[in-house]
Amino acid sequence: MTGLAAAPGLPVDNGILVNEYLETSDPNLYAAGDVANYPDSLFGNKRRRVEHWDNAVSQGRHLAGALLGRREPFVHVPYFFSDVFDLSYEFWGDPAQADRIVYRGDLQTSSFSIWWLSQDRLVAAFAMNRPDEERELPPELIRSKQVLSAARLRDAGSVRDAVA
Repeated sequence: MTGLAAAPGLPVDNGILVNEYLETSDPNLYAAGDVANYPDSLFGNKRRRVEHWDNAVSQGRHLAGALLGRREPFVHVPYFFSDVFDLSYEFWGDPAQADRIVYRGDLQTSSFSIWWLSQDRLVAAFAMNRPDEERELPPELIRSKQVLSAARLRDAGSVRDAVA
């Protein structure tokens, strides 16, 4: 797919390079989905190419708004999930800059979660067969950059109790 973009001279580097609005270097062309390499404002404008249908759907919705005249940057927590037999897992964010890891549940079973923090803010989370709260809160906590207590995150009954 990127060969099609490179032919007319659009910049390509691990995908079609776009700005925060998913615009290519040609103001009349956008790129979205598996081929788009965009600056992720949630993680210091790190360039990101996400090859998962959740990202393609989110970018498609964003572009629909852009085509209707809304000029807003694309902001989306990277997200992956899969269901394999009796295992259901989800992953949000980017753990690259984490300075602390917190575990909930029992890592020896198929029901646990892992929470990556950077300066007491959630940057990534992984949940396998966990309660709804542990599957619903990570994107909100990553986007909001709320300060969390690692000890309360590990020990509290509710993840919400970890918000400082």
